[in-house]
Amino acid sequence: MLKAYETYKKFIVIMNKVIDVVTIALMLGMVGVVSYQVFMRQFFASPPIWGEEISVTLLVWFVFLGIVLGLEEGLHIGIAMFVSKFPKKVVYGVEIFVNLLILLLAILFVYYGTVFASNMIRFGTALPATGMPAYIHYIVVPITGVLMGVVILGKIAGQLIKQENKQEKEEESHD
Repeated sequence: MLKAYETYKKFIVIMNKVIDVVTIALMLGMVGVVSYQVFMRQFFASPPIWGEEISVTLLVWFVFLGIVLGLEEGLHIGIAMFVSKFPKKVVYGVEIFVNLLILLLAILFVYYGTVFASNMIRFGTALPATGMPAYIHYIVVPITGVLMGVVILGKIAGQLIKQENKQEKEEESHD
């Protein structure tokens, strides 16, 4: 189990680097599009009609992929100050429970994101200014859900391994 967990950690490092590069590109693209919009509006009184759609699409993707990075780095809302006052076994239980709730959220992302995206595909809905398929805004939701699931399952496995190692060390110290 430990070897599989080490392989998982290596995969997560690579996945995070890829997501980092993608989110940086999305942010730079969004800044570029918005800057172009402002420039065209201020100096030529003729902003591009596609600017808002593209910038919103880039923002949606940036935010959802950012969720995965934040989850891996533990940047999500936590109740550490409150929970840290409890005994270690309670803290461990709360951490597992919170991670299971996040896993549930990931499953909901996959399910409802797929439903929304498939409806957009089925109805052939397109964005008005660019003509891009409307599912482009929704397809990132199940992608994020899958990535969240990968991250959170690894976190849960890490917690279980850590707890198991603590118990083994306690047993060794009692012998």
